[in-house]
Amino acid sequence: MNLFSWPRSQLLEIGDQSWCPSWLHRHEQLVLTQLWNLRVPGWSRGSLATQACAVFKEHLKDLSSYTVLDICAGAGGPTPVLELELNKQLQSEGKGPVQFVLTDLYPHISEWERISKKQQNVTYIESPVDARTVPRFAASSKKECRIFNICFHHFGDEDAAGILKNAIESADSFMQVMILLISYISSANSILSSIFEITARDLWTCLCSPLVFFFTFFVTLVWYLDSPVHLLFTFILPMAPLTIFVDGLISCLRTRTAKETWQLLDQPDLDLTNWTFHTGQKIVQFPFITLYYHVGIKS
Repeated sequence: MNLFSWPRSQLLEIGDQSWCPSWLHRHEQLVLTQLWNLRVPGWSRGSLATQACAVFKEHLKDLSSYTVLDICAGAGGPTPVLELELNKQLQSEGKGPVQFVLTDLYPHISEWERISKKQQNVTYIESPVDARTVPRFAASSKKECRIFNICFHHFGDEDAAGILKNAIESADSFMQVMILLISYISSANSILSSIFEITARDLWTCLCSPLVFFFTFFVTLVWYLDSPVHLLFTFILPMAPLTIFVDGLISCLRTRTAKETWQLLDQPDLDLTNWTFHTGQKIVQFPFITLYYHVGIKS
């Protein structure tokens, strides 16, 4: 074991609790979403979104043929950010857009409707979708890509193993990338699945987690300047920054290493014949933010 890491803990975040105020939960989601767009001139190598899109483009040679299914979309998460970034790049190359579909066990219809009205390449499924038993939603002429944005660490080992099993049995190949991205590269009508995380269970990431505390103040000033509740619980009683800091730290403690994630595939009835796995990384904002990716491809 790395001296600067420790065993995984399946703790609960404040944002997961039924008693967490809805405004606080939405504020937390917005802060995480805006992190995907964060870039500092002269320092950042793009953003988390641009680097994630770069991984997509490196490993998926015909992106326009995919329908990207966000399995645990919540209020939308980074999917709108990824859609804008990826399709902007494809348009500049003269290629057709990628279609994104939002799904969740507890659909956020009003938020998704607002997003889809602004972004024509984002649609949603109104009925509940269980991440462990996901049916195919892409048209027969399309390949299907499943993504899990900043949510895979929320699942215990049994559910996480079931999610991967469901994906493996439905696809010809897949790739896993960390911040954490798992995706499938496959032939027509196959499924691609991706998992994104922006946390890691190590000492350095935990020490950097207070940065999101300060980022919360910026988000409140830009997006909630006209909200007395958000201003009060950010600048007078800093409930929002503290909640996001605590949940960020807990997320670090819940995040699996690449080895632990691959071990979830060690199931007696799961055929991994002809699968190969690769690992790499992309620097976003040195030394604080790095995109780690782990890729598995079925030959």
